[in-house]
Parts: sequence; C-alpha cells; structure tokens
Amino acid sequence: MDYENLKIVGSKKFKDQTTKALNLIKKNSKRDFNKINKYLKKIRFAKRSCLILEKAQFDVGAKTAYHSLEWYASTIIHDTHHYYLHAIKKFPWKKENITGHEKLCIKEQVRFLKKIKAQKKMIDYTKNSPKSKYWLNKKEVW
Repeated sequence: MDYENLKIVGSKKFKDQTTKALNLIKKNSKRDFNKINKYLKKIRFAKRSCLILEKAQFDVGAKTAYHSLEWYASTIIHDTHHYYLHAIKKFPWKKENITGHEKLCIKEQVRFLKKIKAQKKMIDYTKNSPKSKYWLNKKEVW
C-alpha cells in the first residue's frame, strides 16, 4: 500500500492504523504531513520502533502503533523530524548530538499533540521523556 510517496509495510491491520495516523496528521497539520510525504520513504512494522536514517524508514513496534492513534501520529512526526534534521538540515544524528536532536523532535511532537488537543497526560509524558529511564540509559544511536 502506498500513501503517495510513502510505502507502508506490514499487516492489513498495521496499514490501516498507519493510514489513520497519517490522515490525522493531514487533517490537523499540513506542514507535518507535507514533511512526512516529502522525506519519509517507508513506515514498516517491526519488533521495535526506530528510525533507519540511511533508508528514510520508520520501523514501528506494536506498542507505538497501537497505543493510541494520537500517540502513533505524533511519533511519526517525531521520527520524520529526526530524518529532516539529519539529512536536510545537516544536524547529524550521532552520540554527541543526541540530546539536541531529541529536544527538537520532542518540541515538534508536543506542538502536534497540543494542536490535536491530546490528553494533558500524554503531552506531559512527551515533554518529560528525556528525563525518563529509557533516555537516561540510552547508549546507542539507531
């Protein structure tokens, strides 16, 4: 299934969920939708969520895809912004830049969550994610 220039790879359920998330983005933020459509080449169901920079590919785990539509849409925006910063703005995604990258991508994600009037709990969680155990223990750049 193609979503304009974006290939969606996975089960029918995953493709449907991804299409719904993209439609939510398109309906609420043409800017984000256009960036996704221009720079991201593939969204693929995988064991865990991560961005594969050299392929402009967002691998998505079940926890991300099926948590909620709002959350999933916001993570697509977040990871597309990582690609945009790295490949287009030439702000490399590497260990010494990980904090700066995350702050900028979280800012984009929070902006979108506020725009769609997501739950305050989700917005606060996203804002505080760099302080979470996951990010504090992150050793790799994927």
